[in-house]
Amino acid sequence: MEIETIVPDAKAEIDHFLQTFPNGTIIIRGATATGKSKLSVLLSTFVPMEVISADSRQIFRLMDIWTDKISKEIRATLPHHQIDIVNPDETYTAGQRKQDSEQTVEQILGRGKIPFIVGGTGLYIDTIYKNFTMPKSAPNYSLRKQREEQELAQPWFLYEELMKIDPEEAQKHHPHSTRYLIRALEIYHTTGSNKTETFQQQPVKHPLLLLGLRREKEETNKRINARIKEMLKGWLIDEVQSLLERGYAPSLQSMQGIGYKEVIGYLQGTYDQEMMEELLKRNTHHLAKKQRTRFRRYIGEGKATPRENVRYKVWYLD
Repeated sequence: MEIETIVPDAKAEIDHFLQTFPNGTIIIRGATATGKSKLSVLLSTFVPMEVISADSRQIFRLMDIWTDKISKEIRATLPHHQIDIVNPDETYTAGQRKQDSEQTVEQILGRGKIPFIVGGTGLYIDTIYKNFTMPKSAPNYSLRKQREEQELAQPWFLYEELMKIDPEEAQKHHPHSTRYLIRALEIYHTTGSNKTETFQQQPVKHPLLLLGLRREKEETNKRINARIKEMLKGWLIDEVQSLLERGYAPSLQSMQGIGYKEVIGYLQGTYDQEMMEELLKRNTHHLAKKQRTRFRRYIGEGKATPRENVRYKVWYLD
């Protein structure tokens, strides 16, 4: 089963949902390279819609090839939001994403269109699907630097500290997931409450139709490998080189994401192009595995404990 073959079924699901919930929101989620954007574009022929990207990297300007942004030609006729909104050296938190997404949903509904949230970043989807209360905690860069230095001097320091403060949150992360551990500690030290206490689920603001696309591991990895080869032909290395020449440091959070750190390693002479390509594949396969695991939980929730005013549908693709 390919994307084109599920369009009639998807349209029927959407029509049925909107008959009951005319102010509803559609989410298309799935792992990387499953065809989410393609499905949304195909459905736009039948549904008056605007798209909100749920991709953690498409927010950055100048980072186009690896993030696989929808073309400007398509965006000219099918409006897309949450793309190209900050520079690579700027911070954009999940709390900002939640606030901006909620405002954009209201604006799209006000124009008589249907909001489609499309992407694979689970946290961004959860800000709408689980409607977490979010901490009002701005980034504290001096605290982050201090914590990074402590972790370098004493590995597992961050994990052990978070275990004392918020064991439930700590157990969600690998002890080497420095960025996530620091953010959880930052929330505690700036708000006085730990992340588990702060992130509480609420009912959805608008009814949701949660559409899922799922491919088997082997097929997903094959599609990832083909996409990486095309990106390398399509000036990915030149794009990363340009970012470095513009003064964007390799240490930036945006530049440490998959796709950029591997190319930076090649440009700095850490390894050759063949090794760079293998690392791109391996790390993206690992990301897809994490996404499949996370979204599998949604399938389970849809069967066992569906959320109020949320409908679920998943397609298993070849």
